[in-house]
Amino acid sequence: MKRNSTEFAILPAFHGDCILIKTYDINNDEFIILIDGGTAQTFRYTLKAELKDINHINLLVLTHIDSDHIAGLISLFKSSLVDEITIDEIWMNHPEIVEINNDELISTKQGDSLKELILLKSPDVKLLEITTIDKSIIIGGIEFVILSPTPQIKEELYRQWQLSNLPKTNNNNVNISSQEEIYSNSLEDLSKKAFSPDKSINNDIFNSSSISFILKCLDVSILLLADSRPEIITQSLRLNYFSETKPLEVDYVKVSHHGSLNNTSQEQLSLIQSNNFIISTNGGTADHKHPSRETVARIVYNSQRKDKLLNIYFNHKINDLKKRIGDFINDTDFDKGNWNAISKNWFRKNDI
Repeated sequence: MKRNSTEFAILPAFHGDCILIKTYDINNDEFIILIDGGTAQTFRYTLKAELKDINHINLLVLTHIDSDHIAGLISLFKSSLVDEITIDEIWMNHPEIVEINNDELISTKQGDSLKELILLKSPDVKLLEITTIDKSIIIGGIEFVILSPTPQIKEELYRQWQLSNLPKTNNNNVNISSQEEIYSNSLEDLSKKAFSPDKSINNDIFNSSSISFILKCLDVSILLLADSRPEIITQSLRLNYFSETKPLEVDYVKVSHHGSLNNTSQEQLSLIQSNNFIISTNGGTADHKHPSRETVARIVYNSQRKDKLLNIYFNHKINDLKKRIGDFINDTDFDKGNWNAISKNWFRKNDI
């Protein structure tokens, strides 16, 4: 199939991530990228329908092990649908991804290995481990600039993996401050609060090991941050010669970790120039709610902001988010900052 423009969807993946990108290579041949699969519910209610007319995925990226990114892919590879799809290449940094008793638990030691399922259903697929040592990967004129994880973080992931016999839950670890206090503060005031994550990188190894990259299609650029840590992304951007005076310019930014407090820092944002930020979440779980009002504040009052209107997109309805987490944004927030909050799933360069 020929194509001459890119479109991509941040699918309504409940509290997870599932991104479907339909772009094209230098020959104008369609190039399909699937990044994560959300929860098992995501596959049943959303992803399955999106894939029914797709028979070829050029690249599948499993960013990290958390079940809200991986469980939907386990469901895909257990389904008959995958038998109708040719997959050329898969990026994954997990030696063994396995499922136990229910949709929202992942274990490192028992159950059905996703890797075995992949090799059973797609025996000819090219499986690659990805770190920043790869730097830039170009496929058909489409460039992937790898920002995380570092080789050291990948090795630490594997070390912790081998030591652990315990199931891994969907670990969102959002540091929730008193909602009444935070929600009553202005965005401008909240944006000035110092970034202070409640976990170290090694104590947040699954998120820290996220495969994150700048995607440079022939007509659009997207910064895809998975659940990465801003300390790592900041370091990688600087190593790629971006700075406060020469920021990375992209059409869209998929914000890290569903907009949680610990995954977007002011320093990271100071290295990025974009007018379009996307947050993927339905409000989170009972224990871990997102997006954080502080993260919204940091984006709106980012030091790289220009006069142009800023759009923050949500892949679920904003009113539904508020029903789950309260008024994380309110009408008075739009009086300053020149920004919009919009519910949307499909994006194109021409939308900008």
